[in-house]
Amino acid sequence: MLSTLAPGGQVAGFTTASPAAANKVWYQSVGRTDATAACHASTTTELSAGWTNWAPSWEQWVNGGKGGFVCNRQITWAFDTPPVTCATGGGATGTCVVGNTGPGGGIVFYVNEANATGSRYMEAATADLDGTPAWCSLTSSLITGVEAITVASASVIGSGKTNTDLMVAGGACTSGAANSARAYGTATAPAGSWFLPSLAELNQLYVQRTVVGGFARGYWSSSQSGTNASYAWYQNLGTGFQGTDVKDSSFYVRPVRAF
Repeated sequence: MLSTLAPGGQVAGFTTASPAAANKVWYQSVGRTDATAACHASTTTELSAGWTNWAPSWEQWVNGGKGGFVCNRQITWAFDTPPVTCATGGGATGTCVVGNTGPGGGIVFYVNEANATGSRYMEAATADLDGTPAWCSLTSSLITGVEAITVASASVIGSGKTNTDLMVAGGACTSGAANSARAYGTATAPAGSWFLPSLAELNQLYVQRTVVGGFARGYWSSSQSGTNASYAWYQNLGTGFQGTDVKDSSFYVRPVRAF
């Protein structure tokens, strides 16, 4: 990121103000602590830490390999932040493509730049959850329980989280596919941010099955079969076949999240 330095201004991300001259700074891009240290040659570790987008060119900035900025050279531009990646971009537009590693450590399988931040990208967990649970289970009789639930019928992209929340809310499902997906979490994306994909979201996993990888056969979606409280949609991610089955059947679960 390039920043214009005003007289007496401060380079974003650094704690010490620049000199009064508008075109001179003390620190190189890796944030050396003082002017003397800024003259030392950059280490291999520093140069591999993401400081790669030099402008107008690396040769014009390194002064024979010493630092990001020349110690006594008059300059007007400085890099103040490392390049944004899909994993660090917070879902901002233009930061992800299919196959990138997302902020939750998953694999990006859906991109729609027209969507707002929070729904622009979707990532999938890198592996299935253990076991093949029912779509929904109650603590009472399984068959009676699943037949009594009439929720989560939406199937479009963007409806998976709402479906999952409806299935779990108020104890509607005390265990099952939705509960497993919502309980999944990583160091950077805690439990509650992941969910069971809707049918259309699950189909996007099939479309990108080679990119995401690791799929077995049938996977639960979070989409109920219309108003039929006894059935829910699943998809075979090996063949692409979509079908419905009774909610106490067993299928795999692959959590996803939007960002």
